[in-house]
Amino acid sequence: MSFPPHAPRPTGNTPVDKAMAGAREMAVEFSGRDIPFGCEGDVLAQFRRLNQETDRIRYGMLPALARMEATGALLEEGGQRSIQAWITHQWGTSPAEAKSLATLARALYKQQLPLVEEAFQGEVLSLGEACAIATSTEKATTEWAQVLETADEEFRAQRPSVEGFRARLEYGLIAYKQECPQASVRQLRDAAKWFVARLDPDKADRDYDETFENRGAQFSPTFESGFLLRMWGPGADNELIQAALQAYTEPYGPDNAAVAKHQRTYDAMMRIFETALTHRGCSSLSRQPLATLNITVPLTRFLGDGTAEPATTEDGVVLPDQMVARLTPHSWLRRFVTDEQGRTLLDVGRKQRCAPDPVRQAAGFKKPYCEWHEGCDVPRSWSQYDHIVPFSHGGATSADNMQVLCSTHNRLKHRLQAKMNRQIWEHHHAQNRQDTETSGDRDGEGEPAPATAL
Repeated sequence: MSFPPHAPRPTGNTPVDKAMAGAREMAVEFSGRDIPFGCEGDVLAQFRRLNQETDRIRYGMLPALARMEATGALLEEGGQRSIQAWITHQWGTSPAEAKSLATLARALYKQQLPLVEEAFQGEVLSLGEACAIATSTEKATTEWAQVLETADEEFRAQRPSVEGFRARLEYGLIAYKQECPQASVRQLRDAAKWFVARLDPDKADRDYDETFENRGAQFSPTFESGFLLRMWGPGADNELIQAALQAYTEPYGPDNAAVAKHQRTYDAMMRIFETALTHRGCSSLSRQPLATLNITVPLTRFLGDGTAEPATTEDGVVLPDQMVARLTPHSWLRRFVTDEQGRTLLDVGRKQRCAPDPVRQAAGFKKPYCEWHEGCDVPRSWSQYDHIVPFSHGGATSADNMQVLCSTHNRLKHRLQAKMNRQIWEHHHAQNRQDTETSGDRDGEGEPAPATAL
C-alpha cells in the first residue's frame, strides 16, 4: 500500500511556534541517541520530565478552550460546538480522553476545583490524574444533586449541599494522592468510589438495587452447535462469582500450560455446575467452604452506623450493606483491633516464615493494590506477601513487617537487592586488592606479600 505524498503542515512563525520547534528538535534528538550502558535510569527520568512539561502545556490551554466554548467562539472559529469534539478532531485523541479533558477544562474555567489547580501547579498531580479527579467529582456531584432534588427538607438539612459535596470529595482525593504519591489514575478512581460511599452512605445500596432490577443471564445457541453465555448484574455479585470461579479453577502449571486462562475459567464453571448436580440433597457434603471472599467491615458499620467507613473487599471494592447482611449468617467473623491510624496490632513473631491468613489479612488492611514504591495496579488478591526486612535477616512475620507485592515486583525487589549486594562486594574487593598492591609497593619490589602459614 502506498500513500500520496503529503506536504508537512506549516508550523507558524510566532514566538511560541519557534520555541516549541526548538524544544521539539532537542527532545527528538535526545530520544534518538543510543543509550549508554547503565544510563537507562537517567534517560527514563528525562522522559518523565518531558512528559510533565507536555502535560503542563496542555493543561494551560484548557481554561481558554472552556472560555471560548462558553462565548461561542469555539463554534464560530473552530467549527465545533463542544470542547470534546474540538479536541477529538484537532488533537487526534480518543473521544474518552477528549471527554475527560473537556470536563477538567470546564471545572478549571468555573473555578470549581481550586485544590486540583494548586496540586497540579505544585507537581502533585499529573494531567491524567487531574482529569480523573475532575471526571469522578463531576459524576458523583451530578448524582448527588439528583438525590437532593427528590429528598425531603430534613434529609437536606443533615447532608452537604452540592458544592459542599464537591469540595469534600476533592479534598479527600487530593489528601489521598499526597499520602500515596504512587497512586495511579485507576487507584484514584477507586478511591473516589470509597469517598463517595462515605459522603453518600446509601449510594452502594441504591446502585445495587438498580442493577439488580436489570439483572439477567442469557444462553444463545450458535450455528456451530455451541452456545454463548451473557450475564449482567450488580458489581458486588461479581465478587462472589469471581471467588467461586477462582476456587474451582486449576492453577497454572506444567500440566495445563497450553490451556488459556479463559478456557480454565470455562472448565471451572462446568465443575461448579457438575458439583451442584451430583451433590444435590447430599447430606455428606463438607461444610468447609471452597470459595473465600474476604470482606472488611468496620464494627460501627456492622452495627448499623451508615456514616462509618463502608465494607470493602480485599481489592478495595465497596459492597452494599444489604449484601453484607445477607452473607453474614454464612460467614466466619474475624476480629481485628486497630489503632487510631487503622494499623492492625498483630504479631506472631518470627518462629515461622510463611505468614498465616490472619497476618496476611492484617498486613493487607486498606492496601488493595501492590505496594511497589513507584506504583502498581495489580490488585491485592493477585499479589504476594513479602517481608520488608527479610526473614533471613531477622525480620519478623508480623503485619508491620509484611507488604503486598505482585510477583513481578517481589522478584524485582530481591534482584535489585542482590545487585546492590554484588556491587558492594565488588567495591570492597577492588579496594582490598588496591590496598594489597599498595602494601606490596612499599615492600620494595612490588611483589605480593608472602602467604601466611595457617
